[in-house]
Amino acid sequence: MELFKLLLVPSLLCGVSAFILGFLWYHPKIMGEKWRCARREEAAERRKSYSTLPFSLNFLLWIIAGFFYSFIAMTFEVRDFNDLIALSCLLWVGFAMPPVVMGAFYIGAPFKAAAIDSGYQLAGYYLFAVVYYGSIAII
Repeated sequence: MELFKLLLVPSLLCGVSAFILGFLWYHPKIMGEKWRCARREEAAERRKSYSTLPFSLNFLLWIIAGFFYSFIAMTFEVRDFNDLIALSCLLWVGFAMPPVVMGAFYIGAPFKAAAIDSGYQLAGYYLFAVVYYGSIAII
């Protein structure tokens, strides 16, 4: 139970920060319009299918990812910032990027759209490193 308490704060902070990053990443003035054009999606089509479910699920999945990131970092005693960045890169290359790219190719999405999505995942993992490093300095 003590391990869970130690993981709770960094995990929640990591998940929430990566979720918020998504709003910035997919903002029309940053990557949102490029992503929409790459997927050949019209704004009107996007508004028709608007639902809170993808946002809720995204939030939950980032919290879960933050928990596992914190668990791995704590279990292997990764405390140095450079090592946390390396952990982020390894997790992205091994577990985040391949499914995003494979899924995009299976549904016929262009590589540019997959690259934007995969880049968001990598940025989220880098943010995990920053947030986790800051949270263990506080704890």
